[in-house]
Amino acid sequence: MKLHFSVAQEVYCVEFQEETAPYQQLLPSSAPFFVKEYRGELIFHLLVGDTLVDSNTEGFEEVGHFDNGDLWHHVWRMPTGGYHIHIADLQERTFCRLETDADFSHCRVTLIGDTTQQAFGLDNAIMIAFAFAGAYHRLLLIHASVPVMEGRAYLFQGKSGTGKSTHCRLWLDNIAGATLLNDDNPVVRLEPDGSVGIYGSPWSGKTHCYKQERAAAGGFLRLHQAPHNAIRPLSKIEAFASLLSSTSTMVWDKSSYTVICDTVNAVIAQVPSFDLECLPNAAAAHLSHATMTQAHGKA
Repeated sequence: MKLHFSVAQEVYCVEFQEETAPYQQLLPSSAPFFVKEYRGELIFHLLVGDTLVDSNTEGFEEVGHFDNGDLWHHVWRMPTGGYHIHIADLQERTFCRLETDADFSHCRVTLIGDTTQQAFGLDNAIMIAFAFAGAYHRLLLIHASVPVMEGRAYLFQGKSGTGKSTHCRLWLDNIAGATLLNDDNPVVRLEPDGSVGIYGSPWSGKTHCYKQERAAAGGFLRLHQAPHNAIRPLSKIEAFASLLSSTSTMVWDKSSYTVICDTVNAVIAQVPSFDLECLPNAAAAHLSHATMTQAHGKA
């Protein structure tokens, strides 16, 4: 059973070896991105089967064991240049084993556990494949919360717990016409004409907001908690470091890291970036809104 999905104008295929696989339960957040018929080029193909990827890592180079907030990624590099990855919860119960080729264009997955656990593992495997296959198609998977205002998307960045979602909610509650595009992992696309588009994705953290929508990039905003509200523009060097730190990367993988850095550099050349020290109040939302929209003559 082959299923096709389109995210940020790129299409990928998830193929289940088992024709009766409960795909609707395994991929609930992907439904808005489903493509009924597709015969063109794929960004990646991911095959799902019970015995495709075993737990044996003999002869593989261990890259690391990474805590990603609500899950673990245990990563090995294979002699072929591809990757062997175990995806587990915080109790280190593995729900998914993923193997890829060097550019993530071909992936294989074995799922473990009940349907809920398998859905958790598969969703994360697809997100990993999209992030790193997408790197070669001028896509960036960003950790950010994104409101849209008058056709422009504004990406709120910051370390976990700094209030990205809170500041986004303040926009939605206090700025007339603001809507939510994505609350955790939007996609930034460097378009063929050099413009920058922001897209919804199947990955939105704890907020159920899975929109097959695009908006022009309005600006990037790095958030910091503070006892006051103050905003300033970032220099290009600061903007590069800020956006790169919010982008899904594998710094040890020279090929993907290089193309990601090139895309980040092109994006920050087109889109203004700001730094906001703020309180969790309406005044902070009005300040960031006024400043960022003024950058486009929309105050």
